[in-house]
Amino acid sequence: MTSQRVIPVLRVLFGLHFLFNGLNYTFHFVDIPKPPAEMANVLMDALVNSGMFSIVKIVEAVTGLLLIVNLYVPLALLVAFPVSVAITYVDVMLTGVPLYAALGLITLLWNGGLMFAYLQYYRPFLAMRAAPGGAI
Repeated sequence: MTSQRVIPVLRVLFGLHFLFNGLNYTFHFVDIPKPPAEMANVLMDALVNSGMFSIVKIVEAVTGLLLIVNLYVPLALLVAFPVSVAITYVDVMLTGVPLYAALGLITLLWNGGLMFAYLQYYRPFLAMRAAPGGAI
């Protein structure tokens, strides 16, 4: 399979992953067990009680939907990246569960890999020095 076929499939699957997890918070399709580590629970409780977790889940759902329907894909991947980093941090550093750690790393690598596949859209952002008004 060529990358022209693989990348859209990976994009849609990642979008479905983010859409499902974003909507699961509100609609409870599947139960998410509490992490066994106390620090992970403290962080999650703080995010939920502050309302920040609702914002994260909205971002997940919206970016997932954009990826599925192929709209603003580079922007959606960029916005999803900090969420992927946070997921990975909690899963790898705080839970102590190897399966969660693997899933967190897969999420981060999946998001990063898709961003790499769309690298041409990020190249203007990678200018070392930028002049006002867009002149390079």
